[in-house]
Amino acid sequence: MEGIDRERLLEEFRRYLEALETLPGDAPAEEPAPDLFSLFSELAALRAEVRAESRLFRGAVDDLRLAQGWLKDNQSGMETALERFSAEFANLRRAALRPVLLELLDLYDRLAAGAGALNQYRPVRGWFRVKSRLEDRRFIDSIREGQAMTLRRLEETLARQGVRAIEVTVGMPVDPHRMTVLELDRQPDLPSGIVTAELRKGFLWGDTTLRLSEVRANKP
Repeated sequence: MEGIDRERLLEEFRRYLEALETLPGDAPAEEPAPDLFSLFSELAALRAEVRAESRLFRGAVDDLRLAQGWLKDNQSGMETALERFSAEFANLRRAALRPVLLELLDLYDRLAAGAGALNQYRPVRGWFRVKSRLEDRRFIDSIREGQAMTLRRLEETLARQGVRAIEVTVGMPVDPHRMTVLELDRQPDLPSGIVTAELRKGFLWGDTTLRLSEVRANKP
């Protein structure tokens, strides 16, 4: 009895081991055979996706070109507006600055006249004692020096704004664009229309005339 049971148990164990060797998980899985219909379907879907991406890309490129054109047109318009604004601002600045410069030129005339009077000043002999004349001369010299410094500072201020004096020399013909004749001279040995004296300086502001020079001209 015991021998029969032992043989049966061994047979069952052997069958169990054989069953383990043939389990589906242990055997290598075989790949399914290729399905042409599925392959063509996948290729068709991929081609449709590529076409859609291409259309999106072309649309993006077209939008980019439109944006570039818009930027170019607007940049050109902005540059034109900026140039116009700059020109208008320059005109407004000149219009506002012109009366100020003319006032400074009037101040220049007064300072120049005062400096000229001080340069021509000479103490009168006999009016004061010698000590008084020396103190008077020192006082006049200090005023003359201060007047000259103020005049130089004013000339530098005008120069920074592009204002410069019109060059006028005796003997040159009258320039109607830069000079105005206030007095006439009668010198028969000189031709007509020749400058014989400068009465008041004229000034240029850049390339334009800020104030005409006042001159005396010959008319025999």
